[in-house]
Amino acid sequence: MSEMLKQSRGAALWISALALMISLVGVTTARQAGAQERGPLTREQARALEQLEEAFTAIADAVEPVVVQIKVDAARPRFRSNEENEGMPDRPDDFFRQFPFGPNLRPVPPRGAGGTGSGVIVKIDGHDAYILTNAHVVNGASNDAITVVLQDGTTISGKSKVTVRGIDTKTDLAVLKVITEKPLSPKHYQAKLGDSDKVRVGQWAVAIGSPFGLASTFTVGVISALGRAQTIQDTTYTNFIQTDAAINPGNSGGALVNIRGEVIGINTAIATGGTRSSAGVGFAIPINKAKRVMEQLIATGRVAHGFIGVLVGDLTEDLQQLAKVKEGVFVQDVTAGGPAEKAGIQPEDAIVAFNGKPLRTKEELIELASSTPPGTDVELKIVRKGQVVMKRVKLGELPTEETPVASGAGQGDDRAAKLGLRVDEITPEVAQRLKLPDNLKGIVITRVQPGSPAEEAGLRAGDIITQANSKPVTSVASFRRIVEALKEKELLFVRISRYAGGDTPIRQTIPVKPVQE
Repeated sequence: MSEMLKQSRGAALWISALALMISLVGVTTARQAGAQERGPLTREQARALEQLEEAFTAIADAVEPVVVQIKVDAARPRFRSNEENEGMPDRPDDFFRQFPFGPNLRPVPPRGAGGTGSGVIVKIDGHDAYILTNAHVVNGASNDAITVVLQDGTTISGKSKVTVRGIDTKTDLAVLKVITEKPLSPKHYQAKLGDSDKVRVGQWAVAIGSPFGLASTFTVGVISALGRAQTIQDTTYTNFIQTDAAINPGNSGGALVNIRGEVIGINTAIATGGTRSSAGVGFAIPINKAKRVMEQLIATGRVAHGFIGVLVGDLTEDLQQLAKVKEGVFVQDVTAGGPAEKAGIQPEDAIVAFNGKPLRTKEELIELASSTPPGTDVELKIVRKGQVVMKRVKLGELPTEETPVASGAGQGDDRAAKLGLRVDEITPEVAQRLKLPDNLKGIVITRVQPGSPAEEAGLRAGDIITQANSKPVTSVASFRRIVEALKEKELLFVRISRYAGGDTPIRQTIPVKPVQE
């Protein structure tokens, strides 16, 4: 009986296998027959594809002239780029560092040995042209270290011809002003700016820039996602446009355009997936946000961001129980003397709407507040222990969170920029995080640039600078004045207090030698 059962099962398997083979042969035959029936493309099908080609070539003709190549002189003193630091572990003392998109994400490299970036001509006024780019492309570079190359090969360089008009590290945007020999035609060279609020996932996206130094490179993809909020190099950026159009090192500051040739974003960063090239995940700053920033930079050289004065977090399920509301932003702390405290906002409040716009994440609140001019009265809808409270807040101006010490936007003789430090005032949040004494006077180092004089001297993020060259340091401005007063080849003696987990700090004086030209 057992032997018969085995034979029966074997026969069944052979029958099943034979049936599957017959089925596959039938499918293959049908496909071949279908292919023969279809034949070549019809005239209508070919014309549809040709029209798509014509659309893309029209975009290239219209937009390539408005995108420029930006070169930063590699011979100028600089610190290691992100690509040079690829694979190096994050410094454990950089306490302001946050998790980026993933372990291998880096901003599109701003500069490198012979490196390049990109820019978009956004305004032409006679011989003057204004170029929008990323802050990380030109930050710390002197005017005479920057060269702008137009699409037709025209080169503009020299500090009398190229000026860094302004830099805003908060949004990673900057504006260059260049003076041309002949006036440029706005019709041909000035970008047409679109409306990024109308961008939708799935729409065509075209990236134009200078990846790996290859000027006027044109790549095509789609809009992959909207409203991405990510952290890059210690700074949180909100409301990115995500695209799969190829973006590579050198595309920073270039244009992301729609099918009508309108600039809808400024290409800024990539998620590399462990390589140095595009992995199909690129990010651009929405042009509506960039327009607000560039207009201020062109007009005044600086940007003023609105400031509420709250430390906020997302409303988790546990915090929803405390706040007694399902959606909103949870207030963890309120800045002493800030706009929120003056308006009566308290810790453990939930902010559920900003000027009538519902809030779901902290990034939405940050974006709305930052893009609103200081001095504006805004209405916040608060839920406090289940009770709705309306608060009117007069926005202040956002303090610089990580002020590069005299970043020297366009200033060739700025010795302070060559220290490689980022510093900030000691805010209540910083004091609480580092468990600092209430009466401590000084400023806090928030980041030390790898390979810089500050790193070589032994300074660390989290160190408190109390004196410089035997003079008291009570603010970022006072430190800047001391540093900028240094004579050629003069050392800077920095007195620091280092709180390494105990109540008693380590105090020491550290000599720092700024990089010389």
